[in-house]
Amino acid sequence: MITYLLLNGTLNFLKLCLIGQYVLLNSDVDGNNMNKSDAIDKENYIPGEPIFTGDIDIPGMTEENLRYHLKKLTDSEIICRFEPGVYYFPKTDIFGEWMSLSPDTVAVHKYIMRRGKRVGYYSGYTLANRMGLSTQVPFTQEISSNFAPALVRKMTIKNRQYIIRRPVVEVTEENAPVLQFLDCLKDIEKCTELEPEKCGKILTEFARENLCSVEDRTRVRS
Repeated sequence: MITYLLLNGTLNFLKLCLIGQYVLLNSDVDGNNMNKSDAIDKENYIPGEPIFTGDIDIPGMTEENLRYHLKKLTDSEIICRFEPGVYYFPKTDIFGEWMSLSPDTVAVHKYIMRRGKRVGYYSGYTLANRMGLSTQVPFTQEISSNFAPALVRKMTIKNRQYIIRRPVVEVTEENAPVLQFLDCLKDIEKCTELEPEKCGKILTEFARENLCSVEDRTRVRS
């Protein structure tokens, strides 16, 4: 009787932690099919953003049980599997077709904005290109992140290559622009083909927009 109650009554729903929110899953452990309308609260997730299994923390749930439920959701076409440990709720295009998750989107949410919190920033040649200091588009994206697995690690997400570096200090929303600015100064000679005067104007404008208070901006302009 106890076993029967556990199988049919105790786990009537599963709470998955998605970017700091909860998605309710009306699943049962008997393996019965789940209806999409009953399985998920669609107001609590963002389609097209990756879900990392390492970020899902449900008290009392083992990794094996979590994998079981994620597989059920995947088999039921409620979520999609991008690669091991990465899932997502698909977005649809104008034709109603599911859109695949891009490696760059996964990289941003894994190494730059993790669950809505700033944990990294673009660096090196990638940062120089994004700031207008270089016209060259690097094949390998460079990111400095609190979640870097080593001091420097070359990684591949699907068919896209990335260089992930560990920052000198922990990255926050407040200090990210400062760290980017310092990285630009450190790498300026090797990352740009522009004249020094033009580089100076770009860096000055970046400082005005990102590093200075209102009073400081006034002094810079004068």
